[in-house]
Amino acid sequence: MATAINSPAAQAISKTLASAGKEVPATRRVWHVLLYAILIFYSVFSLGPFVFALISSFKTYADVLTPSLIPHPVTLSNYQEIFSGADLFPRYILNSLIYAGAASALNVLLASMAGYAFGRMEFFGKNLLFALTLAVLMIPSQLILIPKFLVANSLGLTNNLGALIVPAMVQPTMVFLMTQFLKGLPKELEESAMIDGASRFRTFWQIILPLARPAMTAVAILSFQGAWNDFLWPLIVQSSQQNYTLTVGLAFFGRQNYIAYNLLLAGAAINLLPLVVVFFMFQRYFIKGISTSGLAGQ
Repeated sequence: MATAINSPAAQAISKTLASAGKEVPATRRVWHVLLYAILIFYSVFSLGPFVFALISSFKTYADVLTPSLIPHPVTLSNYQEIFSGADLFPRYILNSLIYAGAASALNVLLASMAGYAFGRMEFFGKNLLFALTLAVLMIPSQLILIPKFLVANSLGLTNNLGALIVPAMVQPTMVFLMTQFLKGLPKELEESAMIDGASRFRTFWQIILPLARPAMTAVAILSFQGAWNDFLWPLIVQSSQQNYTLTVGLAFFGRQNYIAYNLLLAGAAINLLPLVVVFFMFQRYFIKGISTSGLAGQ
């Protein structure tokens, strides 16, 4: 045995394996370094404008026009002036919170119900209705602005928050996410519940919805983000400053003869804060819901 192990052929094989074992980690390390370099560059390129805007919100008006990164001096007067001097700014925040919160809650409820119908029920025309729902995604939103405004105006919804909330009650994207997620749940869950005498609504409410929390969280975050950042539709449908959302209010935020960039950047930082808080609070469910919504049937 010792002779066989110490033979030249065995030694050559062992040297080859040892050298291969050393080369693979080295190659992987090179790829890891390259990958991290690309990710760091992308992160700096993506987050750089946000970081610069956040830092500039602590500058004075004279300092914000200079290309310096560090404020000289650091001041909180921009935020103090926004909340004390701008009377309508808290109203803008409240309008955005009402709009985004209502759109998020209604999308979770209605998209869950539509997703349950499309994903777990059988009825005449289901595939056609689902195809039409997905076809809406291919229509540019700018193309339906005028018809949507005419409908909202005929219903008396213009210049109030109803004009924002009603069109955003349920989005085709959210219906698609919920449908794909609910398709992946086992059919035995409903069958066992119905054998025990549970109704369709009770099965949906007590069995299916608790299991769909990741997808519902993803729908809630995406709906909240879309409504919070919405600019064009609130600009068109609202004519009174009392009903402006934060994004629209910031567009008109300035002085008579010049734009107060320091106040504008402070308002933009406040506009960004709720999205960051919501995402980091629910990112675990959000990522899980997005990653599993396309795994139906697997």
